[in-house]
Amino acid sequence: MSAPASSRPPQPESLRVEVIERGVGTAKARFRTTEAHLNGRDMVHGGIIAGLLDVIMSMAAGSHPDPDQRRFSITLSMSINFVGAAGAETLGLAAETTGGGRRTCFCEARISDAAGLPVATAQGTFKLLDAGSERDLIGDDTAPVQ
Repeated sequence: MSAPASSRPPQPESLRVEVIERGVGTAKARFRTTEAHLNGRDMVHGGIIAGLLDVIMSMAAGSHPDPDQRRFSITLSMSINFVGAAGAETLGLAAETTGGGRRTCFCEARISDAAGLPVATAQGTFKLLDAGSERDLIGDDTAPVQ
């Protein structure tokens, strides 16, 4: 049986990232890929990359250093460019907001391999809920997600 929505983390268990930094409209994280994330060519599956881009952009969209100011965000659209490949290694994720208004924002993101080479980039549009809504939905998120 699944947990109630209010006790679930913002991303699926299989896409849990290690948060490095959350600023105003920015987020950085790491994700350790394993064999379970690889396709038949020993490269991280494109669906995993797409999910990670969504996770890091949604974090940046409503991000703020003060958990009471963080806003839960909902993906409205996303465009992805796959520009490289990665294997079972630690990936770097970074995203920032690039514009928007009170209820909608635009983001850009990048995933890099362990050597810092680009794996994928993305642009997305996100709906923002009220300030404090991330905490209301997922509880106290002052510790990094691992």
